[in-house]
Amino acid sequence: MRRHVVLAMSVLLLLATVGTALAQGELWVQRVEERGRLLVPIRGIFEAFGATVNWDGQMQEISIASDNIQVVMYVNDSIALINGNRYRMDVPPRGIRGRTHVPLRFAGEALGGTVEYYGSYVDMTENSTGYLLRVHLQRRGGGGQGGSGYIATWTSSRRVTDNDLRGYGSWQLTLMRNEIYARKGRPFDNANIRSYFNRQPWYSPDRSFTEGRLTKLENDNAAYIRNYQTRVYGSPATGP
Repeated sequence: MRRHVVLAMSVLLLLATVGTALAQGELWVQRVEERGRLLVPIRGIFEAFGATVNWDGQMQEISIASDNIQVVMYVNDSIALINGNRYRMDVPPRGIRGRTHVPLRFAGEALGGTVEYYGSYVDMTENSTGYLLRVHLQRRGGGGQGGSGYIATWTSSRRVTDNDLRGYGSWQLTLMRNEIYARKGRPFDNANIRSYFNRQPWYSPDRSFTEGRLTKLENDNAAYIRNYQTRVYGSPATGP
């Protein structure tokens, strides 16, 4: 009996260790597709995945490096270099709405990861460490990230990090930050913010709102996002 108990405890310990190794990060991006391939911004996703990203605007060159792997791509060019070897991509990198996008599956797998598509999100697993990055795909004009028209419901359940915020513009971050308050019914004086939330089916302004409705975690996350906007953009955007 004792032997079975020890064995069971060993299995539980192993499972707990595996669960710890599979740390998870999350990012939200606009869904962009071309010929069935997902294209994602170079900033944010691959840095969160543990890679170093460099952009040469004059050459239109994207360089993504992780461990001993370097991937080089060029905007509108279907030929990529992986450690100097030439590979043809189904869809080349594109400049979209002022941001450079690359094919997610090609780049993720070239860096030695596994990319699995689940419709509304993609899981990228770093095979050597087990690190999991979940990339949520938002349809343009279709509300916010996280489902039901929300941008980031997780701001009420866990601490925000820089990796969560990379890749977002200052106006998107303003909306993310104010959504924390909007979920508790806060009315907004700023016309741009008010207009955005008035279009959300879940939003119900309450004139009796007080900031005491927010948890400490929500207050801390709102302050963190504002601080990030100040560090990266100089000041929070007040309009699109």
